[in-house]
Amino acid sequence: MSIMRKYPLSFFLAALLACVVNSPVWAAPNLWWDHFESAVPSQAECVKKAETILTAEKAGQLTSDADSVRSWNDKTVGVAECLTFGGKLIVYVMVGSEDAATGNALYNALRAGMKN
Repeated sequence: MSIMRKYPLSFFLAALLACVVNSPVWAAPNLWWDHFESAVPSQAECVKKAETILTAEKAGQLTSDADSVRSWNDKTVGVAECLTFGGKLIVYVMVGSEDAATGNALYNALRAGMKN
């Protein structure tokens, strides 16, 4: 007697689980974030610094406004916000990516660059 006939539900669930676990569609995105006091005194300088870092990292398309910079490509999204909070200029860095190595590299570069 085959295992499929003896345990049809178990066989079906195991086959379904194998498909789901191996499917890249079900892969969770990687997400990194942090916040810290800005190393530069003004919001404009903070945004300019984030633009420079994201350009150097070839992070993809860039858009910016008075307090933030956003980058994106087909696998990674990066955001740097320069916001006044409690009388201090705070930098919020967020990166999301399908590719853990690429996302981690962008996060580390953005975080380190904005802290200096």
